[in-house]
Amino acid sequence: MITAMLDRGRWLEGSGDLSEPASSVAAVMYLRLPKQCARFYTILVALAIHTNSISIGMSQGFSAVLLPQLESNRSSIQVDSEEASWIASLGVISTPGGALFSGMLAEIVGRKTTIQITALPFLSGWVMMGLSNDKIWLYIGRFVTGFAIGMASTCYVYLAEISLPSERGMLAALGPVFVSFGVLLVYLFGYMMEWHISTVVCAATAAFSFFIIYFLPETPPWLASKAKFSRASDTLLLLRGSKEAAEAEMRQILHSVDCKKGLQYKEYLGQSKKPTVWKPFLILVFFFVFQEGSGMYNIVYYATNIFRDIGPVLDSSVESIIVGVVRLVTSIVGTLCIQNFGRRPMAITSSGIMGLSMAVAAFYNYRYGTVLLEDRPCPYVPFTCLVVNVIASMLGMLQLPWLMIGELFPLSVRGILSGIVSSLGYLFIFIIIKVYPNLMETLNLTGMMTLFSIMSLLTVPYVIFFLPETQGKTLLEIEHSFLSKSASKEEADMKRSPSEANVDPVYILKI
Repeated sequence: MITAMLDRGRWLEGSGDLSEPASSVAAVMYLRLPKQCARFYTILVALAIHTNSISIGMSQGFSAVLLPQLESNRSSIQVDSEEASWIASLGVISTPGGALFSGMLAEIVGRKTTIQITALPFLSGWVMMGLSNDKIWLYIGRFVTGFAIGMASTCYVYLAEISLPSERGMLAALGPVFVSFGVLLVYLFGYMMEWHISTVVCAATAAFSFFIIYFLPETPPWLASKAKFSRASDTLLLLRGSKEAAEAEMRQILHSVDCKKGLQYKEYLGQSKKPTVWKPFLILVFFFVFQEGSGMYNIVYYATNIFRDIGPVLDSSVESIIVGVVRLVTSIVGTLCIQNFGRRPMAITSSGIMGLSMAVAAFYNYRYGTVLLEDRPCPYVPFTCLVVNVIASMLGMLQLPWLMIGELFPLSVRGILSGIVSSLGYLFIFIIIKVYPNLMETLNLTGMMTLFSIMSLLTVPYVIFFLPETQGKTLLEIEHSFLSKSASKEEADMKRSPSEANVDPVYILKI
């Protein structure tokens, strides 16, 4: 049933150009479906897109189960601490390049095709690691899957362009849910089986993602930007289930396309001078700096090692699985919270609790870190603080920077700049993952936790003063929020009729 419904979207997407009457016939057929079916279809598309997020989670969590096995005496591949840090960080070092590449590719071949192609480096990277018998192929495999993680950032642009403003946050925030599911799966695989076998399941997940995404429709804004107006209109009807809603949204899309149309290379670069471009760019870059500074990705990539350092209450691998379960459950709660309480309140709550929990863990380790584990009072305190930190991160700080990449930029630069900002975000992740072992030697565990706490707490005033609220706003309304009042008034033609907005009404839903 699911494949059949998705296949309808693929057939509709390929339904010719402006002159094809079959396109309008398809639109009429889908117009008869109730809105509930259209909403179900949109959710189904989002779930299919997020199969790539499962691969992201598997790639991010793999080093946490791979490294302990490689460091054991039974492993045929032996690594020291420096080599282990490279295996962990090589899963991120290529990610900025993947994000840049996907940003350009998304403008050329489309959002959907870019996301489908993303499954191929995931698949090839897992195969390389699964067949490896030395460190070189592990390095290469991690590098390739890291590149794929970067390419997957286009998922957030795709979801922002197909969803309603009221549902955009929820559909995009499902990404971390699936990432958490992937992390949990790979933790379980690492606990139950040898790491070579784990790569087989991970490769199968990537292959399934490549297959299922084939049946999805392309986004209406991208189709319209390539003058495929009829296909864009039909896809909107399919996603909205209402002629009136699709007509209104198509009018806004055409307004954005009209602003983008005819831009030359120098004019395209000149877009960076506009406040609708440089303001969200700076906001997102600093948001990522605070996110990575909070240490949330260190807990994912070095989970088993961190629990061993703080003094495990249980087996460190079991604690990693517990955190994986908590992360998955809380990511679902976080999705609902972001949908109902807005971006800013959840970012403030999330970062505040993260900072406080890490501060308590740092103080406990400073006070009792040199005491034998069995002699410490309440030895479960550090582990509990880390679990609380993970819970808090899933309430907003992990999802929001990625979610807002697809929201803040105007259509004219959305593909390219989403790739650039994603690449910078992944570059920051690589830096913090790569230098973590060295920082641990310099700052020790207490110093690292203190640093993470400070960065988390500094996020609170940053959100209060700089982060815009985007919940419930259309993409065009978000774009106009970065303009001055006078400039925003000049853009008010988005609310006019098609003829007033200098848009040919023949492009509006030919039914």
